[in-house]
Amino acid sequence: MAGAKAQTRSSSAGLRLLSLLAALTPAPALAGAWVAPERQQIVTSFIGEAEEQAFYESSLYLEQPIEESRSLVGAAWLTHDYTVASGFRGEATFGLKQSLYQDERWTVAAQGAALWNSEPSGECEEAGGELRLLAGRAFENGWFVNAETAYRGLGGGCGGPRLDLTVGFQAHEHVLALGQIFYDGPDGGDEVVRAQVTLVGTIGGGRQVQLGFRSRIDGGAQELALVVGVWRGPVD
Repeated sequence: MAGAKAQTRSSSAGLRLLSLLAALTPAPALAGAWVAPERQQIVTSFIGEAEEQAFYESSLYLEQPIEESRSLVGAAWLTHDYTVASGFRGEATFGLKQSLYQDERWTVAAQGAALWNSEPSGECEEAGGELRLLAGRAFENGWFVNAETAYRGLGGGCGGPRLDLTVGFQAHEHVLALGQIFYDGPDGGDEVVRAQVTLVGTIGGGRQVQLGFRSRIDGGAQELALVVGVWRGPVD
């Protein structure tokens, strides 16, 4: 499936962005550039069609603070991919996020992680790493922005940049609106840009539900996916 790797990577990146409630409301939240105050978890599923083929994708993101300015972060996902013999392809990351600066509205952090890919392309190896710089800004009127730039590489000289942007608005005490852009430019592969629009609603018990859509917007193969996620944080 053309662009499947970029698609899966973009969803994994998106997990880190669905997270700014901690800076804006007392509701359980998951912090992108912000270090999560307590253990956080997001499970997300994508169901859609690309190049006239159905695809199914599931992702898991975990963040466990170990100090006020530092946390362990991990992500894993599995994608249905008919182009590989097994019919599935997966990836996982595990690393450390460190806050570099934070005040009442601004935050900047750096993140380094080990990377594993089950189906690397060409001469690439399965193991590699990712370096990421994250920055966020919250506004008094309920708006916020979060930006992340990264470079990830696999053994064998493979790699490429990524850019993830989020604009969010606290529309209601228990409703968060998110607009996101994911860019992936792997070496030797197609540049892929996807947009995602979702709503996140609090349902109690430390849980929030996310619903929306994601689509490719770079002029490549048509692709549209339903996004369904469950966020779990500390109980109020």
